[in-house]
Amino acid sequence: MWWSFFNLYHPKMELNSRFDIIIAGSGAAGLTIIWYILKSPKLRNKKILVLDKSISPINDKTWCYWESENLEISEFIHHSWSELEVGANGKTFSETLTEYNYNCIRNGDYAAAIINKAKELSNITFLETFINSFKSKDQFGVVDTESGIFEAPIVFQSVLPSPGFDKSKVDVSLIQHFIGWEIETNRDVFNPEKAIFMDFNVPQKNGVTFMYVLPTQNNTALVEYTIFSDKLLNENEYEAEIEDYLEHRYQLTQDDYNVLRKEKGAIPMEDRQFDTWYCDNVMNVGTVGGLTKPTTGYTFIRIHNQSKEIVSALEQNRKPSVSQSSTYRFRVYDMMLLNILNTDHEISLTIFHDLFKKNRFDRILRFLEEKTSIFQELSIFSTLPYIPFFKSIYKMKHRIFTGA
Repeated sequence: MWWSFFNLYHPKMELNSRFDIIIAGSGAAGLTIIWYILKSPKLRNKKILVLDKSISPINDKTWCYWESENLEISEFIHHSWSELEVGANGKTFSETLTEYNYNCIRNGDYAAAIINKAKELSNITFLETFINSFKSKDQFGVVDTESGIFEAPIVFQSVLPSPGFDKSKVDVSLIQHFIGWEIETNRDVFNPEKAIFMDFNVPQKNGVTFMYVLPTQNNTALVEYTIFSDKLLNENEYEAEIEDYLEHRYQLTQDDYNVLRKEKGAIPMEDRQFDTWYCDNVMNVGTVGGLTKPTTGYTFIRIHNQSKEIVSALEQNRKPSVSQSSTYRFRVYDMMLLNILNTDHEISLTIFHDLFKKNRFDRILRFLEEKTSIFQELSIFSTLPYIPFFKSIYKMKHRIFTGA
């Protein structure tokens, strides 16, 4: 069996040797695989190596998701919101969710909790080192690092793009890039029960732009300036826009708040298909495995779904065979919207305006989660301007009619 020889390895072998499982990358994807392994009686005693250039938990990212079912990760949730607000074309729409909660998790809290649990087991090793490359050899995945060569029958990696990444078919390649400030104000200005999901009622200077506000108390919130475009800005440009938003939306001057921490990111928004396997025995996970939804950037729930599939396969001594993150029709929807975001910023804002004005927020979230029926999707599309989508279909027909 593909998995049967694992039990032959002695637990006191030297570090530069074989492991049962190697996880290269200690971000959300790698940590979540560890989390589900720790919950598996069949796998938690396997000899596991976790590699990354830095494994020290730092709260420099916030992962958000919405859920209608319990993911058994409530202990990690930093804050939840039951009400969302969206602004576009000078209007504002708010709604209390009935099916979902909108949750956020701090990456440092998530990492610290999982790493601390994993370090209680002597069979799991964490090593900080630079990862050079991956290859397959004699039924093993091989990881070349600055600290030596490591191999296992299965390697999960989230640090390097696949060898054919630059040659893969892509028509639209945007970036969702942002800088956020977590601030504490000298007076109460926020509603900790309501998150500003997207506020497009801001200057649209460099692409489709919105503000994102996650209040955790009446005087604390994470405020992010986000753009969909193909070019990053100077850090000062993002921060100047945050200052302007705080002044115009909340009447806060720089003397009225302290910046507790900052975070920034650049998430790919591309219509390419990603390879599941880097090479034989080395599996791509997380963003490099194509788990980021191209039109939203949300990845966290997809990572959990993939990790559960992976661990289930390993428990059954099977090589993981994870299904694509999106079905054909949702890949087509993403391609259409990406094309519009790339070519017509004004229409993009109208689409967001009509989407949230004419549809229940819960249904929109279910659609973004790709759990709607085709009839529900047609109902949603009927509320939007249709000509831009027909134009997008025509422009992307070479992809849409050849399997997306």
